[in-house]
Amino acid sequence: MTLQTWVLAAVAALFVTELVQGRHRGVHRLQDGFLVASALISSFALRPVLAMLTAFVIGLLLPQWKGTLSGAPILASFLVLLVSAEFAQYWVHRWAHDSIGHKLLYGMHRTHHSAPYVNVTLLFRSNVFWGFVHPYNWLAALAIYLGQIEAAGLFFLMMLLWNGITHSDWRWDDAIIAHVPGGARLVEVFELCFVTPRIHHVHHGYGRDGKAYRNFNTMLTVFDRIFGTLHIPAGRPWRYGVPGGEHHWVRQILFPLVPLGKAVRRDRLGRRLVEPMPPETPRR
Repeated sequence: MTLQTWVLAAVAALFVTELVQGRHRGVHRLQDGFLVASALISSFALRPVLAMLTAFVIGLLLPQWKGTLSGAPILASFLVLLVSAEFAQYWVHRWAHDSIGHKLLYGMHRTHHSAPYVNVTLLFRSNVFWGFVHPYNWLAALAIYLGQIEAAGLFFLMMLLWNGITHSDWRWDDAIIAHVPGGARLVEVFELCFVTPRIHHVHHGYGRDGKAYRNFNTMLTVFDRIFGTLHIPAGRPWRYGVPGGEHHWVRQILFPLVPLGKAVRRDRLGRRLVEPMPPETPRR
């Protein structure tokens, strides 16, 4: 099998493991289904537009650089792309959690965080326009323009795999800590470089051990360490999602074309339960 097949199989296996363990039972709401389905359809529909846009902008800015790195080693190019993309992702992601200073990014990224759960399906829960500002897409497009198609492909596959690992509700890191002698130390050593599920679950939670304004990177912990935003939890977050209610799924998908409006609490069918909740306390 190809590397792409192995990665897709691994993500599918994570999803099946969650199902077998009952992690999806009673979790999803009707609104979540509409949101994820719409995000998937729009992603496929807009992918050619994003490809043309990135190619046009990069070609316009760097007309003499096309193919200049085609002879560079693939592994070295992949590592440079990975570190560069994670650095850019750190800052764009951090800005996207600033509801005052970067309202546009915050409104688009909020869609990914509004689910009151964390599992593999969150990989496909995003605003229609988030891909147009995501640094991974732009830096991978730059790598392709410079002649490193293989490195860009490897990067995308690695990010897909790691997003699946860190969003999974099958917490293998907890299992290692609980059942392997010296497991806590093993996980701590691994986290010196890499993001684990417990680190990323913190980012999707609130309350005890939930800190959406920490742990911004996808794969590498280095930039959260450097900039003082890494949080290693003692346990799972008290709650997942965003405090203060949720917007209608259409507004979450189409913002900023459609304003978010006021957040309200909704039942499993997406119906409004109570009056609008107070606005969230912004975190920087």
